[in-house]
Amino acid sequence: MVITLTKLHTLLAKQLGENTAENLTTYIETKIKSEVENDTKGLATKADMAELKAVLKDDIISLQRWMVGIFVALSLMILGLYATILLK
Repeated sequence: MVITLTKLHTLLAKQLGENTAENLTTYIETKIKSEVENDTKGLATKADMAELKAVLKDDIISLQRWMVGIFVALSLMILGLYATILLK
């Protein structure tokens, strides 16, 4: 069952009075807004995701360079071992 603040205000006004109902619904609305803001404060925005993608792209490029460098170094080492065995 969904109840809106307007419905709640109307129901409370009948039982508690207009002023009390207004104060109570205002308090509830403020409390809900503050809790939603607190819950969504830590969520990532589109700008955060774009920044993260840019950083990850740079990291991936850096890792690829290291992998190519290590591959070339190991290839040269293996060729050097074969050359020493064949030229012996």
